[in-house]
Amino acid sequence: MRKYLTIGMAGHIDHGKTVLTKALTGVDTDRLKEEKERNISIEPGFAPFIDEEQLNVSIIDVPGHERFIRQMIAGVAGIDMVVLVIAADEGVMPQTKEHLDILSLLGIENGFVVITKIDQVDEELLEIVIEDVKETVSQTFFEDTPIYLVDSLSKEGIPALKSALKEKLLHITKKDRNTAFRLPIDQVFTVKGQGVVVRGTIYDGKVKQGEHLKILPLNKDVRVRQIQSHHQQKKEASAGQRTAINIGGVSHKSISRGDVLVAGNFYAISDRLDVVFYSLKDITYDVKQRQPIKLFIGTSEVMGKIIFFDRNEISANEQSEILCQIQLNEQVVVSRSDRFILRKPTPVETIGGGWVIEPEANKHRFGKKTIDQLLLKKEGSTKDRIESLMKERLVLTRAEILKYASITEQELVEAQPNLIEIEKGLVTLPSTFEHAKDILIDLLESFHKRLPMRIGINKAEIISELKQQYPISLIEFVINRLTEKNNIKVIDQYVALHDVHPSLPPQWKEKLENAEEALKQQGMEVEKWSELLAKHQIPSELQKEFYHFLIESERAYALDNERLIGKEATDQARKRLEQHTNEEAFNLQTARDSLQLSRKNLLPLLELFDYLGYTKREGNLRTWIRKMKN
Repeated sequence: MRKYLTIGMAGHIDHGKTVLTKALTGVDTDRLKEEKERNISIEPGFAPFIDEEQLNVSIIDVPGHERFIRQMIAGVAGIDMVVLVIAADEGVMPQTKEHLDILSLLGIENGFVVITKIDQVDEELLEIVIEDVKETVSQTFFEDTPIYLVDSLSKEGIPALKSALKEKLLHITKKDRNTAFRLPIDQVFTVKGQGVVVRGTIYDGKVKQGEHLKILPLNKDVRVRQIQSHHQQKKEASAGQRTAINIGGVSHKSISRGDVLVAGNFYAISDRLDVVFYSLKDITYDVKQRQPIKLFIGTSEVMGKIIFFDRNEISANEQSEILCQIQLNEQVVVSRSDRFILRKPTPVETIGGGWVIEPEANKHRFGKKTIDQLLLKKEGSTKDRIESLMKERLVLTRAEILKYASITEQELVEAQPNLIEIEKGLVTLPSTFEHAKDILIDLLESFHKRLPMRIGINKAEIISELKQQYPISLIEFVINRLTEKNNIKVIDQYVALHDVHPSLPPQWKEKLENAEEALKQQGMEVEKWSELLAKHQIPSELQKEFYHFLIESERAYALDNERLIGKEATDQARKRLEQHTNEEAFNLQTARDSLQLSRKNLLPLLELFDYLGYTKREGNLRTWIRKMKN
């Protein structure tokens, strides 16, 4: 499989990076600036170094300090090796040390040190520079790397450097995170006859000509028309390649540096990040709680605040690893493990950097509990991270787990046995299900104890009660699963424990049964419900519950707003009327002759028959729909 690698040239301005790049590649990177309006080409500063069957290597020469910071962060996913360039006639400069700090913070691991312009100094001064360089790079990833001495103009030392670089590159293992395509955009422009072009270093995945992608955070769909790398048309491009992509479906005016071209919904859009932050030991000023900072991540430069949970400041000369949060003024597109740099906006100073452990963070409280949670996110295994994420979010789609936990498809497949699918593509933890189940059972038990005469809780009330704790999809799943296992039962819109039935409270059982018997004795000529219960000394707080109990258990029916009628009386009236009418259509007078009821009682009873589906009114007549079984 072909490896795509990038070498970054780092060093002080005028220390010979551009001339060294030309000596290695034959390309004058300054010359490329003139071509940017004429071609879909690589950004100024990039040059092809090796183009072989198994190995494709580019060199980026970044001129200038501010652009160094932006471009090194923007290209860090594609930079696999750094050449630290130091001029023999000037030696180590303050900017050189800051470059070293930034490279270390960005997680670069492979490096070469090259001392240029050796023709301009004598041997004694060169030895002094070499010793200074060794001291400067001690305790950094450059510490054990050889130092190469070159004169880029005469090509002295260049063949040996070239050979050493290639040998090292052959043994570098390219990290393949096997994730969706992502290209942070660091430049956008138009080319006459072709349209909008964006370019940058591909952080993750692959892109193919004709593919449909999305620009975030714009959430704008686009189509890949052309792909180009180092002036060559490509059908596809992969992580690590510097690429220009001609896209359709969007105006160049709506795109800016910091936007990200992605495939799918894998990447988070966020303005709050949980991070591991490494402060630099030689910062000039203390870093205070909620202090304004500028975040450099991907190709984004965003203002924000740093938030600590175990301290209120970082002192100058203090170098430590800190678990904290960055609150941003604008959204950025990030993934777990993305590297970043923090700088003070005024006075401008690099204060440290680190990596993202939670791309879409919530607000946290100050204290040890938060630090423990962040430590788990930082150090936990894939299983631990998924579990921590799921405990926080409760229910997620598989795509959301991939995005928020920053794991691969294979890792998710391996974690699948530890998850419960509650509907297609939507999962939760077994522990979350068990907790929601226990809460529901407790709710039902409490309800039955408090209101024993009720058939159950209205399902809508359960959802309203629990949706503050759990997503509705999880509540529905718990109800369905417990119903399947006969732990609970669903009767129409009511939910109840499976082995519980409506019953009269023991302390009132006798009086309530007497009241029900009195209702039966009244037959079809019933008095007001409140008056009947008052005669039997039923307290007001029980009257409504007893009313529901009789209706839900079909022992009685509501005759009107104030009266109930017993089921036996209703059935007798219906049977008598069916016999009197020979089950034919009848009018009000026929019903009165049959039942011998006053209009006050007759009309509600006939309307009850309609409600129960026994009869249907058509004008002045009623016809029988559902006949009574003998």
